[in-house]
Amino acid sequence: MSFLEGLRGALFSLRTNKLRTVLTMLGIIIGIAAVIAVVTIGLGGKAAIMQEMEKSGVNLFVLYAKSAGSGQSEGDRLTLSDRESLIRALPQIKALLPASIEYTELEVNQKRSSAMVVGTTPEFADLRRRDIAKGRFFSEEEFSADHRVVVIDQTLSDTLFGAGNALGQQVILHNVPCRVIGVLAKDQSSFAQFNVGPQNAYAYMPWGTWTDIFQSQRVDQLEGATYRETDLESVISNAKRILNVRHGTTDQYEAFNVQQLVQSASKIMRILTSFIGLVAGISLLVGGIGIMNMMLVSVTERTREIGLRKAVGAKERDILTQFLLEAIVLSLIGGILGIALGVGSALTVAYFLHWPPLLSGWAVLSAVSFSIGVGLFFGFYPALKAAKLEPMAALRYE
Repeated sequence: MSFLEGLRGALFSLRTNKLRTVLTMLGIIIGIAAVIAVVTIGLGGKAAIMQEMEKSGVNLFVLYAKSAGSGQSEGDRLTLSDRESLIRALPQIKALLPASIEYTELEVNQKRSSAMVVGTTPEFADLRRRDIAKGRFFSEEEFSADHRVVVIDQTLSDTLFGAGNALGQQVILHNVPCRVIGVLAKDQSSFAQFNVGPQNAYAYMPWGTWTDIFQSQRVDQLEGATYRETDLESVISNAKRILNVRHGTTDQYEAFNVQQLVQSASKIMRILTSFIGLVAGISLLVGGIGIMNMMLVSVTERTREIGLRKAVGAKERDILTQFLLEAIVLSLIGGILGIALGVGSALTVAYFLHWPPLLSGWAVLSAVSFSIGVGLFFGFYPALKAAKLEPMAALRYE
């Protein structure tokens, strides 16, 4: 018997029991679809994170003391002199800005809203790659002269001014009037994850103005960037060491950078992939058992046919090939349908999450190979049982 004859016979046999064939394939379809979907979604998610990193700046970092608020001693707090020391000691640093933050209330015409008020330098907007929706960020001259000007984000502008124009308006901050000179566009970058939360509104002013209003010289964090991405790890490590030496501590300072988001996302993706892989493995095992069960039933139903074929000259090899092909074709069709379902699911998820759809060629190839392997492994015993039937006994079977 030729391969094509065996293949035609396998397809004919599967078509005669369509419902049973479809139900048997379900385990294979679900298992393969789960694997393809998870791999494709994972690759797309990783690519999306890398795009966000590029948008945010892969060389950005934030230095801060581990203890904060009432738990932080005066000697542990960051200072402007820390900033100057780090800039002198680490020439790889491109920029290093102080940031002092106070959560307080702003008032406009008896309308109030709480916000995170940040005292920083004019380079902040460029460092964070923040776009200006209206107006501008404060200038070097306004920073040096401690002008009472403020730049607010879109959230705060919508809350205090609604559809009105915020530029040139006065906001009251700790009983001090400050003029709005700019409105920042909404921060879409992954670096915004470091902030207390997306629910908070933000306002930015010159660091000197901030210290005058809040009567504090504290620096809550130092935000910086390196010239090269490859310098980031060494700069962070050396900066923490220098800060600990300057403040007489051992492990008091920590750093955050965008690459940590990738590491966290990759860890979550590995856990998710392992879990889905386990579910898919169980589904494939059930599907394989279903194939074996169906083939055993098929052998029993076709015992007389097997006996007749052997009686007219069919060899054991021909019978074995016939039933093995049926099992492999059954599993392969299930695998192809599973690939289509998995790719479709992944593309749908990518569309709604605005992720780039990245289909893995090795995942598809592995799925096809695994489908053939499942059919071969679980179909071998029924095929061997069919091949070993005695012709006379098979012909007498009722």
